[in-house]
Amino acid sequence: MRVWEESTPTGEEPLEWILLTSVPTTTLVQAWERVEWYKHRWVVEEYHQCLKTGCRLEERQLQRAERIMRLLGLLSPVAVRLLQLRDLSRQEPQAPASEGFEADVLAVVAAQTGQSPTQMTMEAAWKAVAQMGGYLARRSDGPPGWKTLWRGWLRVQTLLEGIRLASHLRL
Repeated sequence: MRVWEESTPTGEEPLEWILLTSVPTTTLVQAWERVEWYKHRWVVEEYHQCLKTGCRLEERQLQRAERIMRLLGLLSPVAVRLLQLRDLSRQEPQAPASEGFEADVLAVVAAQTGQSPTQMTMEAAWKAVAQMGGYLARRSDGPPGWKTLWRGWLRVQTLLEGIRLASHLRL
């Protein structure tokens, strides 16, 4: 299928794509449905990047397909959650962090950064998670990458596990 922009802003070149599909496409409605599918490609690419780079799925030393599938079953929800939080922090950066983060996660992130969980925005909480993974957040730095975000998320989860364990211990 060939898809193109008919009208673009002044000075911009119109986009044009040649989309290949194995799904039968014989009507205009079906063609537009395929275009909608393609629009979501970047989210799928980011999800796979999170699994590959952040979760280091390819670096795991599993030899058998069923073991890789089990690990994928464990890591996939984490990758989806990280992608959701990242997108929320970009789309609604000034929204209260409590709208995207679970209360216990937000409490840990806030405590680690010396901030109030009720005052944190989505952007500030997400940046704090990244900083817990080693992101320096210098003015010239780009957005945090998946490796840094994954390390920060693991640190938050480790701290949460410690808090939960400590509540069951008699010290």
